[in-house]
Amino acid sequence: MICVSILSNAQVGSKPSTPFTRIDTSHLQISILTCSAGEDIYTAWGHSAIRVIDSVHHTDIVFNYGTFDFNEPFFLTKFVKGSLQYFMSANEYSDFLAAYKSEGRNITEQVLRLTDNEKISWYKALQINMIGDNRFYLYNFITDNCTTRVKDGLFKNSNTQPIHIPVESFRSEVVKAPYIQGIPWIGFGIDLLLGAYSDQAPDNYQSGFLPNLLFEQIKGTRRLVAETNTYQNSTTKNSLPSEQQPFVVLLLVLFIYAFCSKWNHSFTQHIAKALDITFLALLGIGGCLVFYMSLISLHTACYQNFNLMWLHPAYLIALVIYFLPKNWIGKIGMLFFSAIVALIITSYWLPQHFSKEVFTLMGIALLLNYRLIKKGHDTKPL
Repeated sequence: MICVSILSNAQVGSKPSTPFTRIDTSHLQISILTCSAGEDIYTAWGHSAIRVIDSVHHTDIVFNYGTFDFNEPFFLTKFVKGSLQYFMSANEYSDFLAAYKSEGRNITEQVLRLTDNEKISWYKALQINMIGDNRFYLYNFITDNCTTRVKDGLFKNSNTQPIHIPVESFRSEVVKAPYIQGIPWIGFGIDLLLGAYSDQAPDNYQSGFLPNLLFEQIKGTRRLVAETNTYQNSTTKNSLPSEQQPFVVLLLVLFIYAFCSKWNHSFTQHIAKALDITFLALLGIGGCLVFYMSLISLHTACYQNFNLMWLHPAYLIALVIYFLPKNWIGKIGMLFFSAIVALIITSYWLPQHFSKEVFTLMGIALLLNYRLIKKGHDTKPL
């Protein structure tokens, strides 16, 4: 999800031709490539890769940890579960540059100032990573992705220590990118799925877990960067007005729902009942996804999700009972309503951040459950 690159089969199969036993360290240059976001959802966070130039053997290779295969059997199922294996690939820099140019994505190269021993150590590690099953790894949104692999390689194979960069939490950085790229509903959906685990503040070593963050961390270590080159393939994309779109839309929906619920007219009451059914279905389906991601999947970023107190599969049960002529729906509504109120009251002390969009959606759920309580009171027991 965070930063990936899809390569053709020909590119994936390529390997650096230079055996590390013949490396002339005085002719080796290593750079970090930071690529801007693309139009596809999975490119919204950008991408990081490693460029190695060996001027003696005339090779210019890009090592890429963010490769996956859309043709993988049960791709979507594995991705949701968190069992999809990503892998390392290597291809010619000219091919890499052409691919990003065709997508209109900028590339910034930071040429690193490393010692001969540091260069050969990292290059050996990269080549070993390309052997057989060493290429594969289990992708993790925040702790093991294409950027963290680059970061780990740099800090493990050099004497450089990661400097501090201001990062509020893993969540803030992961959610922010889709909003900036003009796909705020994706950002909102991710915000709902991330659990309290993502609200941790990363330490200095962890903070460079996304391409732009690693770039800033390397940039801040002044002695590490020999030169910076930028390959401009598109204009820089700034924050868009759509940043507030989910909040405004959800607030409008809440207002319409409240208005239709309050106005005692046959037309508005029919709309309110239709919204009851719609929200019961949507919250139930959304609750199934949150339940799975938080309690079953391997995505640690989604663990300990307190949204389960108000967004859960039990709404699907309430949807069935909604059509039964019994007062059970009122009792269910009271249970759900109480859980939401308890969450809102205790939210200040919980280790999870709730955005204004999430609180607005909680408001819609509160109104829904208030209507369920009222419906239960108005239903005569058999």
